[in-house]
Amino acid sequence: MKGFELYWEVIRCLSNVIEIIMEGYFFYRFLRPFLEKRYTALWTGFAYFGSMLLLWLVPWEVKYLDLYGTAVAFVVMYLLDHKRNLAQKIFLSVTGNLLFWVEFGFALIPWNVIFTFVLMTKYMQEREWLLFFGYVFTSIVHCVLQGVLLHFMVKLMHRVYVRKEEDVTKKELGLLLLPLLTVFVGRFILAFAVDIYLLDTGQYIWNVHGEFKWLKILYQIISFSAVLLTVVVYQKIRDAQQREKEDAILTEQERRLEMHIREVEGLYSDLRGLRHDMGNHVVVLENLFFNREEEELKQYFKKLKEEFLLTGGGLGGSGNPVTDIILAEKKRQAQVAGIDFESGFHYPQDVGLNAFDVSVILNNALDNALEAAEIAGVPYVKIRSWRRKKVFMIEVENSFSGILKFDGQGGMPQSTKQDGGWHGFGLANIRRVAQKYCGDVDIIQEKECVRLNVMLILGDLEDSAVSSQQKIAFSQQNS
Repeated sequence: MKGFELYWEVIRCLSNVIEIIMEGYFFYRFLRPFLEKRYTALWTGFAYFGSMLLLWLVPWEVKYLDLYGTAVAFVVMYLLDHKRNLAQKIFLSVTGNLLFWVEFGFALIPWNVIFTFVLMTKYMQEREWLLFFGYVFTSIVHCVLQGVLLHFMVKLMHRVYVRKEEDVTKKELGLLLLPLLTVFVGRFILAFAVDIYLLDTGQYIWNVHGEFKWLKILYQIISFSAVLLTVVVYQKIRDAQQREKEDAILTEQERRLEMHIREVEGLYSDLRGLRHDMGNHVVVLENLFFNREEEELKQYFKKLKEEFLLTGGGLGGSGNPVTDIILAEKKRQAQVAGIDFESGFHYPQDVGLNAFDVSVILNNALDNALEAAEIAGVPYVKIRSWRRKKVFMIEVENSFSGILKFDGQGGMPQSTKQDGGWHGFGLANIRRVAQKYCGDVDIIQEKECVRLNVMLILGDLEDSAVSSQQKIAFSQQNS
């Protein structure tokens, strides 16, 4: 090559390499929030870049080389991420490939405009150096626009794809891939039309029919909208499923609570009956004492003690019959599991606090704590509460083996199970109750100890100024 041909070829090759580098980088950026380890996303992006560069350097034309690059990146990602969540990785790979294809179409808009109305004019064609620098400028604009578009598209995908840490089932993968495969079919049809036209006429279709470029760009805009809409619909379906599960759990908890309330009412009814009979017992004890009937006195005391413990000894002494029976039940479960259980919970009186709401907090918090403590080295669970003016605090502490990982979205620990893991829907229900009282939830891990703090604002729930200040103080105290 001589003269300007060499310069033009250098700029063309440099632009292609920069494009491959950007795609590898943004592939890494796109995958990073979905993967456990940063290096997995980094090596996946590097694998895409390396395979694309290698295929681009081969001396013959490789069609659809981006599909090969995506396939290599998928294999690397799957192997490095411990073969976890295969369905989601398939969807992410397909989506990433479509994002690059769509972005390239978007970036061609200014390129086509400048090339058609500036570089191809007679004035520019007669001035080689000016034409060359115009080509360089156009290539720079194209690369910068590609980077801006990829940044925007990746950020938008991250925003709409909220549940990044959740597994994707096979059925959900089918739902996600169906519209994307339709987009792929359209892409191949357009490419097939270009190849057939080139084979029949020896020219590219856009050189004869300029409107073909705009038709392709329009289809790519529609394709990106389809990808975005697919993710949005998928997220709404997952949200609806979670709400259904939360409602089912709340319904079950309400049923259990009603059963507990009936048990408490029975116990308190027996206790009231015992108090009613206390006068008679006092008279009998007095007569036995003054008549020095020591053996009968001991037997009567023993019988009275057994009856008293049967009717009132199992209660938690929290100040509310509902929370009493819940604490008693959780203490019984802890004893069966060999877990040390300590309660310092006291129900605040005359503050308009709904006992059912408190029961949701206690049931979910103590169930989670007992489950975590059961496999810890030194199993224990502690619950306590205190009140400062309008602020009512509930703290549940338990032993815990492992390290909590937080999801970065709602500040909740990441799930380790298919059905929700350590926090699941339990903590979501606790947070929902806390927010009903203008409060919030905070979770802290210190070595092998986890503390769940629940803040409720008592009194006038519409006092937003007070509640906002208390929530800020709560966040600062537990940060």
